[in-house]
Amino acid sequence: MDEKRKEFDRELEDLIKKAEGLIPDELLPDLPYMEMAPDVHDWYMFEHELWGVGEEIRQFLSKKKKSPNKLQIDRIVNICLDKRAKRGRQSFVLLLGRKQYTNYASKIATILNDADVDGQVINTLYKMQAGQYVELMKPFLNHKQTWIRNEAKRFIQKFE
Repeated sequence: MDEKRKEFDRELEDLIKKAEGLIPDELLPDLPYMEMAPDVHDWYMFEHELWGVGEEIRQFLSKKKKSPNKLQIDRIVNICLDKRAKRGRQSFVLLLGRKQYTNYASKIATILNDADVDGQVINTLYKMQAGQYVELMKPFLNHKQTWIRNEAKRFIQKFE
């Protein structure tokens, strides 16, 4: 393995460890609704921080123009699936929105009905070209959030 790949793996490993360390040991209750958005729960600080680490990883991967190895992707998927991470998972779900990660679609689809990440899951499955989930998308055509309705509509139009 060349030195650049080793350095890339070390840096990505540090970011993934940082993310994993932010996830609480237990599932915390939702916070009260925000005054400015009465149908949205306030965010815990760790959710903001975790979301930010996912964004750091996205920028890092974009800058380095390399892909994570299988173990790294597996750990990212595990963050996506960990409900204790709440909405901090959104940026991690979006990291998987590439055709090369289609083999993870069945795992990501298991969190489609999780309101903390449902829109991001629809977007990611669309980008993965995972068209086998059309029936699962149909209920989202009536979602209260317009952007999620639109993501579901786009998915269904492309794959139905």
